[in-house]
Amino acid sequence: MGQTQTAPPDISCPAFDLLPDLICMEPADNAGPAHFNTAWKQQAAALGVPLPFSKWLPIVLPADQPDVARTLRDTTPSGTPRTTSFRILTPDGDARWFLLRIVQRPLSSSECVGRILILTDIHEQKRHEEALLQKADIRDRMLNVSVDCIKEIATDGTLVHMNTAGCNALGVDSTSGFGMRWLDLLPCEAHTPGGDALRDANKGQNARFMGVSQLPGQPTRHWDNMLTPLLNPDQSVEAILCVSRDVTTQHENEQRIALLLNELNHRSKNMLAIFQALIRRTVPDPTAPFVKVLEERITSIARSQDLLIHGEWTGATVHDVVTSQTVVAGDFPATRLRIEGDPALQFVPETADRIGLAIYELTTNAIKYGALSNDTGTVTVSWGLHDEEDKPVFRMCWKETGGPTVARPERRGFGSIVIEHNPRSIPGASSSCCHEPDGTVWTFQAPAENVVRCPSRLF
Repeated sequence: MGQTQTAPPDISCPAFDLLPDLICMEPADNAGPAHFNTAWKQQAAALGVPLPFSKWLPIVLPADQPDVARTLRDTTPSGTPRTTSFRILTPDGDARWFLLRIVQRPLSSSECVGRILILTDIHEQKRHEEALLQKADIRDRMLNVSVDCIKEIATDGTLVHMNTAGCNALGVDSTSGFGMRWLDLLPCEAHTPGGDALRDANKGQNARFMGVSQLPGQPTRHWDNMLTPLLNPDQSVEAILCVSRDVTTQHENEQRIALLLNELNHRSKNMLAIFQALIRRTVPDPTAPFVKVLEERITSIARSQDLLIHGEWTGATVHDVVTSQTVVAGDFPATRLRIEGDPALQFVPETADRIGLAIYELTTNAIKYGALSNDTGTVTVSWGLHDEEDKPVFRMCWKETGGPTVARPERRGFGSIVIEHNPRSIPGASSSCCHEPDGTVWTFQAPAENVVRCPSRLF
């Protein structure tokens, strides 16, 4: 633009007339004429006030008048702008926001100091800011109602914001302005899992970890911490949302349930032991073969119960049920007793007992008469989920090969009921037991939803 030239007070500046801002050039002591650009003149006419800004003070809202008057009186060194925002009462009764900027500078090298007043209409900007502040206030009030600890964490791990519940739980002053490292607020044992979760969230992945906290004089509290990355439109991580839920009551209930289940298991085993003792004392010959068979079946039931208790009565994996019931066979190599199937697939409690007892009966039969009664036979136990008519079906198979020639038994005893009929009590289930010349083949199938947990996740 070149070097600025100072103009005599009475000369106009046509360039200012092209600007939308309201501009006034006047002597600092108001001794002499001033220049007002076109926008200033039009605004003064619309407001019905004289041109000099000092005459506008009566229409400035009373709450803003002290700041405006102080800005006008300010003797800030030459060239340094002074600013303030204020509201003007318009003729229609509305208050409109303006920004006032004042810069003092010499009008010439030897004359008095003048100043430039610039008024900018910032009403829409202020309305937008107020709307944002209102939304932020509503957001804060909503977050503060929650009993969960809700935090916004920057990608560098510093705390940006936290609701009231979070401040109370971590002992942080809500007026602190935050900015501290989030991990430093957690107990030492939570730093490693918390750091790992923070790194995963910074990579755009959801993360979760369990933690504890304890403020002085208060009991220990257990927390389930869930971290969710907040993404920019380009999928980069802008910040991280951490929601910590107090699961202390749940943790205590789980411990109480575990204690009760263990006590129940202990009492149940005592009852089974008493039942076995009563059998031995009641029958004429305690050494009779059927007594041993009955005791072994009771032991099989106890093993299934153990699995359910250790699984907190939510079920037991198919693999655990099979291995616990075939353990009576002894240390057969994996080439002779093959167990094949998804090790994570889990029976529901109602199924574990029935299938477990059937596997036990098949195992004892194989040891006495079947593939495990010689040196060459093999047994394969397999299971899996299959899709039939868009519905998952659970199938299980016991297959013996290489054993002695097997003939169909002439008499069907309790073992046959346990192997074939007992599993059929499961809704929609079917089972069969064929005594082929090469060995026994037992199959079982049922709708997966009646046998295993969460079958839909596998399809």
